[in-house]
Amino acid sequence: MRDGEPGDVRQIDGDVQALACLAHPDRSRLLDALTVHGPSTTTELAQTLGLATGSVSHHLKVMVDAGLVESAGAEDDRRKRRWRLVTRGLRWRPGADTGRPAAETAATAADLVLLQRDAERARQFLAAAEPPWSDAAFAAHVWLRLDPAELEEFGRELETLLLRWRRREIPDDGTERTAVLAFARAFPAEP
Repeated sequence: MRDGEPGDVRQIDGDVQALACLAHPDRSRLLDALTVHGPSTTTELAQTLGLATGSVSHHLKVMVDAGLVESAGAEDDRRKRRWRLVTRGLRWRPGADTGRPAAETAATAADLVLLQRDAERARQFLAAAEPPWSDAAFAAHVWLRLDPAELEEFGRELETLLLRWRRREIPDDGTERTAVLAFARAFPAEP
């Protein structure tokens, strides 16, 4: 799927299977690896993430059942089958599943796993950051005064900006580019 095509970001509110996949650290990492590297074999994914091939195979089966991953094409040799994402992004709202215990638990677990992974990635970057990346990276810490409708609007605008950058045509200018993680969270809190 190309970025910007209909369905490249899937809303998964209430989808217990999809949210449970995100709540599993290894499955979440597999989804990220497929996002960054594109279609990959089980062996490539295992090597990239330092996981056992059998474990990756099992996780891929679960993600296929959840509708997150699919075969990238028929291969005569099952060892060379490539896997790809069904959609390039997932979106859910933390409060969308209130009153539905299984979905609420899965959404909360997915949020916590991703938050922990994002914080760990930030710590790893800070521990090893060197120019020019240490000069280009940024952090923003901003307190806003919003009502719920304004927070939703703010989130839509921020997501639009992030998706515009992800979907842009990458210039063929010989410049080496690397994968960059951009994440943001906005929620009511007290200092």
